[in-house]
Amino acid sequence: MEVRAGGMSSWPERNEELHQKLHFKPEPLEYKPIPVSKALGEMNSHVNVAIDLGMHSFLSGERSIAKHMIELEHTLDSTAYQILAHVALTVGGDIDKALGSIPLYVYVAGIDKITDSLKDLAYLSLMGYSPSSELYRYFIYLGDVLTSSIDGRLLHGKSIGWINEEYAVEAIAVLRSGKWILVPDEKLTVLLKDKVYVTGVKENVNDLLTSLGQPPINGVEPPSSIKSILSDIDSMIDIVKLLNDLVHYQLKAQDPSMVEEVMEIEMFVDTLRLRVSQNVMECPQFSSKDKFSLLTLVTRLEDITDAMTYSLTLPARDIYRDVLSQIVESSCEKVRSFQLSVNVLISELQEKLEDVGATVIAVKKKGEWVAVTPYNINRLKASPGDSVLLMFPRTLEEDVQDFMKNYAKQPSPTP
Repeated sequence: MEVRAGGMSSWPERNEELHQKLHFKPEPLEYKPIPVSKALGEMNSHVNVAIDLGMHSFLSGERSIAKHMIELEHTLDSTAYQILAHVALTVGGDIDKALGSIPLYVYVAGIDKITDSLKDLAYLSLMGYSPSSELYRYFIYLGDVLTSSIDGRLLHGKSIGWINEEYAVEAIAVLRSGKWILVPDEKLTVLLKDKVYVTGVKENVNDLLTSLGQPPINGVEPPSSIKSILSDIDSMIDIVKLLNDLVHYQLKAQDPSMVEEVMEIEMFVDTLRLRVSQNVMECPQFSSKDKFSLLTLVTRLEDITDAMTYSLTLPARDIYRDVLSQIVESSCEKVRSFQLSVNVLISELQEKLEDVGATVIAVKKKGEWVAVTPYNINRLKASPGDSVLLMFPRTLEEDVQDFMKNYAKQPSPTP
């Protein structure tokens, strides 16, 4: 591929062979009688890892992930097919049950759209249209978390549990003989030809790299003129993972009160994408190639958001809830938002909420949503008028509401 001086060719070149390889679908898999609740849990964690890997591959230009994106999709497909097969066997010829199982079918269709978006990014990465290395260093500087690959020879004989505990990182995937092991068991031992992908706080990941004789991955502070653009993209990635967790919750709970919250988050992502797109196009510091890569990235992130939102906002009907409770374990969790009436550090609020089993999963500040992660929680603050989205055991709802009286207005009644 040849890129013209001062920018890129008028349109990316095509590679039909590569495109067909990335969009190949495997033969149907054999049915495995695993509980749907277990399959949904695996899918939730696997999608989060796939997003981590896909974003890292595209932003860093690391081609090893992109080359194996189809195998990554197959790993997700294998779980999705088990869900569909189990549902089909459960509903049989019962029309009411068939209608009630629609959310699960829509969810699996949404997973397909998510993997298609990741494959599109992988295709562009392999064609040389990832952001520049300079932009990647800017992202590293702004982000709280770092993902890196490590050659198996450097960790040979070590267990996944040892890696996680010794360096306070998370080994999210192992690529072994062209096959993915997502969310590997802590007892798994690294082999010579493995490639291990870890994620965690930047300092911790770099400590691991330097201890293995590898250069640390250092970021560079971006110019003020583009800092907000890259921060917005980083926020979109966090929100995508938040929505994936909410989809997992909603499939089991069919909670009508979630629809309004999710639509508000999705609308914010749409606004964010438009803002980022306009700012990217008007920014003179970006090359034509970087503009193209960033615009493609935010568009695919919005596509992923749309796929998840559709699953979340299906009408929460009693028939869905009744049928799904027969297919998957009924949810014992609840998600509610509270509008704050005081200033609060999110880390301190979370520490106190642990006594009632609640978790802060997102914060809305002046109309903008921020997904709360283990990596950004210590720097998040909220003011009166801001909202927090909490997840907690349904049996402790009264305790949570009583606790939040000291911090917030009472939540709106459930529709």
